[in-house]
Order: sequence, then C-alpha cells, then structure tokens
Amino acid sequence: MRKTTLLLVMALLAVQPLFSQNWKKLQKEGDALYSKGQYPEAASKYEQAFLKKPKDKDLAFKAAETYASIKDCRKAAEYYQYLKDDNARYPEAGLKYARNLKQDGRYQDAKREFDAYLGKYTGSNKALLSEIISTEIAGCELSKELPARANREAEMKILSKDINTNANEFGPIAFAKDILYFSTTAGGKAKIMRSQQNSGSWSKAATPESFPLIQNDHYCNGTLSTDGNRFYFTICRGTSNWGALSTRCEIFFTLRQGGAWSQPIKLPDFINLSNFTNTQPFVYSQNGLEYLIFSSNRTGGSGGMDLWMSSRDATDDNSEFSFPANLGPVINTANDEVTPFYDLNEGILYFSSNGHVSIGGFDVFKSIGTEDNWETPENVGLPFNSSADDLYYVLSADGSSGFLSSNRTFGGQKTNTRDEDIFEFTTGVKKLMVQGQIADSETGDPLVDVNVQLLLIQTDGSEEMMTQQVSDDGSYQFDLLPNRSYKIALSKTGYDNMSYLFATNDPSTSIYGKPVTMTKTPVQTPQTVNRPVATKTPVKKRTNANPVKTPEEGQSDYFDDYEDDVYTLTAIGPNDNKEYSSNAPRYPGTYFKVQLIALKKFNPDYPRYSKVLFEEVTMHTEFLTDKKLTRVLLGDFNERDTAQEILRQVKKLGFPRAFMVKYVDGVRYGIIR
Repeated sequence: MRKTTLLLVMALLAVQPLFSQNWKKLQKEGDALYSKGQYPEAASKYEQAFLKKPKDKDLAFKAAETYASIKDCRKAAEYYQYLKDDNARYPEAGLKYARNLKQDGRYQDAKREFDAYLGKYTGSNKALLSEIISTEIAGCELSKELPARANREAEMKILSKDINTNANEFGPIAFAKDILYFSTTAGGKAKIMRSQQNSGSWSKAATPESFPLIQNDHYCNGTLSTDGNRFYFTICRGTSNWGALSTRCEIFFTLRQGGAWSQPIKLPDFINLSNFTNTQPFVYSQNGLEYLIFSSNRTGGSGGMDLWMSSRDATDDNSEFSFPANLGPVINTANDEVTPFYDLNEGILYFSSNGHVSIGGFDVFKSIGTEDNWETPENVGLPFNSSADDLYYVLSADGSSGFLSSNRTFGGQKTNTRDEDIFEFTTGVKKLMVQGQIADSETGDPLVDVNVQLLLIQTDGSEEMMTQQVSDDGSYQFDLLPNRSYKIALSKTGYDNMSYLFATNDPSTSIYGKPVTMTKTPVQTPQTVNRPVATKTPVKKRTNANPVKTPEEGQSDYFDDYEDDVYTLTAIGPNDNKEYSSNAPRYPGTYFKVQLIALKKFNPDYPRYSKVLFEEVTMHTEFLTDKKLTRVLLGDFNERDTAQEILRQVKKLGFPRAFMVKYVDGVRYGIIR
C-alpha cells in the first residue's frame, strides 16, 4: 500500500510541472496562429493561456488586441478591463476598453470609462484627447436621442447565406434593380461576386462572367460609371490576408468591350500615390464631367483616411482625371472617412466616419453639396446605424431601396460582430410602437399620474432606460426599433409597481403592448424596526471607482453616521420580493452587492467579517421585516465582474453560501446565481 501511494505521489509531482507550463504552450500556439493571420484561433489561445495564468497581463493584452482586430468588441472589452488601470504598461487600454464597450452598445458603462481614462491621463496631448473623448461621449448621448428620430419607413434585413458567409462581405453595388455586385473575403482573398434576384430571393453568389482574371491579389470595392462602360475597383497587394484599411490598395478600371471587360488599367500615380492606400472609389457624371471620390490616407488631409475628389472629361475616353482635391474639414476629421456614395438625384454625399459623432465605431453620415462646398454632415440615424461599424451605404437608382455593410448583431440571424455582412433596406414599413391602457385593478377606472418607463434589455440582461412619460389620461405610447427586447415599468404613489417584457421580433405586427392594471398598496401599521448594528463607515459619495469605506476601530452603529435615514423598501426582483429596511446609500442605475449571510443576531466584531473587508469594499446590512433576519452584504460594485471576483474570494474565506445580488436604482432587484 505504501509503495502504491509513493508511486502515485511521484506521478503527480511529475505531471504538475506540465500543467503549470500549459499556458506557455497555449501562448506559443497563439503566436504561431497569429503569424499565419488566423486571428480568431489565436485570440482563443491567448484567452485560454490567460485563464491559466491570470497574473500575466501580457496574455490579457494579446487576447484583447487580437479580439479587437477581428471586431469582437465584447471579448475585447472583457480583456481590456484587466489592463485599463495600468497606464504605464498599457497606455491606451483604458481608451480601447471604453470604445469596445460603446461598440457593444453598453453606452452608460462606456461614458463612465471614457471619463475615467481622461481623468487619469497625464500625457502632453491631453487637450486633443479631451476633444476625442468628448466626441465619443456625445455619441453615447446620441444613442438615446436617435430612436425618437428613427426612419420608421425603413426596414433592414440581412441577406441570406447565399451571399453572406463567415468571412467579410462588403462594398455592395446596386448594379440594377435585380442585380447585386459585392466584395467578399471568402476563401482568404478579397474578390468581387455577383448575385441576381429571382422571385424576391437573391441567387447564390458567383464570380461575374467575362471579368478580367486577377490572380494572387485582392480585388474589391467596385463602382460602375454612369454610362455603364467603365468599372472602377481596387487591387490590393502586400499581405496574404485581407486587412481592410491596413491593406494597401490602388484604383484600377476596366473598359466594357462588347460582352467582356478589358484587362485592368491603373489610374495615374498622382491618384495612386506610392506608400499610401487609395481605395473605395465611387464615380458619377454631371455636366459633362465624370467625378471620382475615393478614400486615401495620403498627406495633405485632416488625418487618417480622408475623402478626395478628382474629375475628367466624360466625353473623351482618353482623358485623365485631374489632381485630387481634399473634400475639406467639414467632411474630413482627424480620424477616418471612408466608403463614399453620391446621390446625384438629391445632391447628397453619403459616407462613413468614426471621427464625427457616432453611436458606434463607423456610422453613416450625409452631407448636401458639391465638390468643395459641403454642409455639416448629419448622422443618418436608425436603423441604418448601430453600435457596430456601418459602411458602404448605397441607394438603388430610384432611391426606394439600398444596401450597406455592417458587423452588427441581428436577432438570431447574426449573433456576433466578427464579420461584416451585407444588409438590404427598403421603404414602406409600418411604424413600430408599444401602447396600452392603465387601470385600477379594483374599479377598472383609468389611472392618471402614472410614471411609465421604456427600458431596453441588453444582450447581457442589463437594462437601460430609454425614455419615460407621466400618463395624464391612463394610456401610454412609445416608438420602438425592430429586433429588440424591451421592458415597460409603471409606478404610482400608493400602488404596487408593475412591469412586463416583450420583444419586437414579430414580422406580422407593428403594435406591441397590452392593457395593464395596478393594485393599491395595502396600508400597513408602522412597526418598530430593530436596527442591526454594524461597523461604522465614513460617509462618502459613490464614484465610478467604487468608494473606499474602511471601518474605523472602536466605532459601532453605522446607521447613525449615514446621511440618509432608515427607510423601508420592498424588493422587486422575480426571486426576491421581501420587505426590508436599510439605510445603505442608494444610487441610480444598476450595481451589485455580495450577500455573505442572513442571521438572527449580527455581531460586526465577529472575526470572520474582518477577513472579507477588502480595500474599497464596504459592509452593509438589511433587516428583513417579516423574518426578523439581518442580511450582511459587501458592496457596492459598478461592474458585475468585480462583484463576481469578490464573491469568489469570500467563498474561500468562510462564506461558502455567499451569492451576488443585483440592485436597480437602490432597490434590491434579485439574486444572481
């Protein structure tokens, strides 16, 4: 027996170093995959390595950067959060964390992190950074304004798998009412494809017939001249994998020759400047001239990718384009302006930018004007823009429909932001809204002075209040967006709160909602509350960084030192609706606590509690009115991940049944298992 035990111990000791070195193997595998351009697989390896060695922030950095490169904003944010406070080693991690939160649609969290990053920044260009962050925060604020101004006559739908793949599909061209050209990176190389619509469905995409053969290079971003005889596009060289704006491109055209197209002809070097990328051409003809608008990072612009314009004599096939002119600072910013489209009928330039105020990364903007005279760009709003990147906006010839490319999630049809897909939009759709009546449950009479809130349910289950109204006639009505989850929450003094959930995913209806009844709150006889005793905590206002509330030795009965009096609440969570009294600080929005235990008698001096009073953690209590129990909690945490980490630690320190609790506007909302 002893010999067997000894052999087992020796075997475990021999295996243990292998387990401890697994993270190194995963890191090497990630590096090898990254060098081959297999970024999703590399990101997964870095993530696994970091989970095995969570103290190595360089692994978190690799995971965050690689997830960001494939536009997986949720995963990128998850790993940037480990780096956001280490400005010395990762100086831009906090900014990238905030931007990825924004592109995940977590606007309130993004605003907080933008402010936090700017507050900690000590570099010499803080004035410029302040301007950039102000624009980002303005985009977060714009996200709340746009729903009321949304184009309710536009329907957005994602094209089928006959066109969209797990690669990137972009650069749609409304060639004709029933013919679509677009670009794809399926197979590893960017190329132009064609699809035709039959009986309302687009055919499986195929390579255009008679198109010139282009081998070993990426060719994409096409545009057709007004007379249909010239097709402009880009050829991009220098990398084995498509990198969008990071891949250097040059603009070519091909001439229609009967039923075929000529070999590609490169535009002059003063358009295709060496060492710069020149891409995403769009051409149109007006007053005998053919105009070319394209995006380039050449010198002489505002910074990043700018929009430039050139023209030539459209009546002479041999004429060359003029030297390009920058569209100017009204259009171009210090960031990127890309994917131009000019609607000649309306005189409107459409383009995408991440430098103007956007609700995501790239948003679509429009500006009225010609050549060097443009009005201030306007965000085209919803449903064309999203919290993700929205690019390549184009209209059909009659303006009744169009296409764009986006990496947005879209209901159950597209569940991540890793690849761009082509969306089609049409007009004539009914306006979506929620409406209903509010009545007293006993009398059936309409209720007035009811506060009605419309909340958006995020993909992670969190709620964001979009708008609210006080009903003065016993009814309510709000405009909605398609393919969203919402909550209606009603409150009125003297009545129990009421709420219900719904989703705007039913194509057969445009009106949601239901009549609701509210019940009067029973009048209760005031009771004397036995206030629990806890460690005294100095009063501090809550900040984004979770306030430091360190107990002071020899002090007790912390209720006497809070600014607020004891108050009685009824929790509203689905699995936690008991009445309780507390005077813990109440904050707006969603935050979290960790409940350690609930017991009859609470002694704050008991040694087990001192073990879990970590830095920046405060101990709170809640007294259950009916059961005469005292809940003991730690809080307050803005981030759910922070609460989960505290929970993990306290379970190891003598509280194995501890759990996390969610609070909304200071009220206990529910237990999170």
